[in-house]
Amino acid sequence: MTKHKKDYIKYEVKGPVSIITLNRPDYSNAQNGAMTYQLDDAFRKSMDDEGVKVIVLKGAGKHFCAGHDIGTPDRDLDKSYDIKSMWYDHTKKEGGEFYYAREQEIYLGMCRRWREIPKPTIAMVHGACIAAGLALAWVCDLIIASEDSFYSDPTLKMGLPGI
Repeated sequence: MTKHKKDYIKYEVKGPVSIITLNRPDYSNAQNGAMTYQLDDAFRKSMDDEGVKVIVLKGAGKHFCAGHDIGTPDRDLDKSYDIKSMWYDHTKKEGGEFYYAREQEIYLGMCRRWREIPKPTIAMVHGACIAAGLALAWVCDLIIASEDSFYSDPTLKMGLPGI
């Protein structure tokens, strides 16, 4: 897996099940770029392990995922990572193209790839599942929702296209 300064994803294997945990509970597991790339690495690790038959995705703390990181100290909107799709580096663009290229690489492209994982994937949703959190749950084959789970896509109210 790619090394990052912080571990935003916990990865463990229990028998034939890999458990991938979003690990930014202080920020309701809001996704910054580093977390998303670490999540991609964890899904790849699960795919490469022939002993893993099922992949479970869950969130640490009170919430599954509060969506995109729109203002935490670890927000990394301007950071460049190794591009995994056929898109160009968003940091070399301006205005709308900057945001569009970033969304294509970090969220849309990765979510499409994760949706195609040929192993069963299960999202264990509790607490908030908002915006980009919805995208994470939706790529899974099965969503197990706790009684305290709630869902929202506020992106339209923010002037952004919906998830």
